[in-house]
Amino acid sequence: MQTVEVAPGIFRLELPMPFELKHVNVYVLRDGEYFTLIDTGLQTDESRQALNQKLAALTVPVERINRILITHIHPDHFGLAGELRERTGAELVIHRLEVALMEPRYARAEDLVHDVAAWLSKNGVPPAEAEFLKSASMAAREFVSVVEPDTLLEGAERLPIDGTDIEVVWTPGHSPGHCCFHWPARGVLFSGDHLLPKISPNIGLHPQSGADPLDDYVFSLQRIRRLEVETVLPAHGDPFYDHRGRIGEIIEHHEARKAALVRLAGAGAKSGWQLAAELFQGIMQRNVFQQRLALQETLAHCQSLAVDGRLQKLVSRELVTWSAA
Repeated sequence: MQTVEVAPGIFRLELPMPFELKHVNVYVLRDGEYFTLIDTGLQTDESRQALNQKLAALTVPVERINRILITHIHPDHFGLAGELRERTGAELVIHRLEVALMEPRYARAEDLVHDVAAWLSKNGVPPAEAEFLKSASMAAREFVSVVEPDTLLEGAERLPIDGTDIEVVWTPGHSPGHCCFHWPARGVLFSGDHLLPKISPNIGLHPQSGADPLDDYVFSLQRIRRLEVETVLPAHGDPFYDHRGRIGEIIEHHEARKAALVRLAGAGAKSGWQLAAELFQGIMQRNVFQQRLALQETLAHCQSLAVDGRLQKLVSRELVTWSAA
């Protein structure tokens, strides 16, 4: 796992993860005598050690890190933020919609499990499966410390760096307060999980998501499409260069998934759980975390289709079902 200078004064640090995705990219930006960090990696010994070694190899003293920008609060991006802020005294900067998710997700997770259980039942998950699925994300708590940020973002802010500015681009979808960071003077976009070179990020409808996350996501992609960008620096995978081409591929992928769901819902009303099992063949044989992601992703696409008038969303006290309009 190398440390690479991907552009003058911008260093990519690959940090290890014990998941299906093996690495997350953290970026170090030179700012005169100081440094800005974008994202932090997981709160694990392995990740902490790798970060310390790579900073030492770059001769970046931790006390010279004076700002930490967070794309969103998923553990691989936010995990070490608390202890890094403690060590460095750096300004911790994050979108305000992410702050609202922190405490319920990581500090009061038992309450969230109760909400998730009700949501699973309402979306057609049988009781035996729901018992396992409701706690699928509880393990994430060990990888994160909850910390109060110093500066809250809303989008469109300009942050001074190295005699120029970084522009904050609010990009909800994968998470309600996800932000990308655009450095026009360098032609660089730090895209977090919003725009990735090989995979599409999970866009899920669930108790902590936006009300229509897929449409939020596609709208955010259009916002990024308008930017002049030479190099995209993503949170996972290698740098890439044709951001507009990649955005086109991702939008096409989601349109194909929506078309498949319209076909699947044509045979009568079905729950999200039934549709997920048909849309993601073989998903029910995989682990509970993958099953829950599949359900969330299916529901996000169904919601977008209902907003568009292509599916009917039928709601009772016990169950939500979807059928062709």
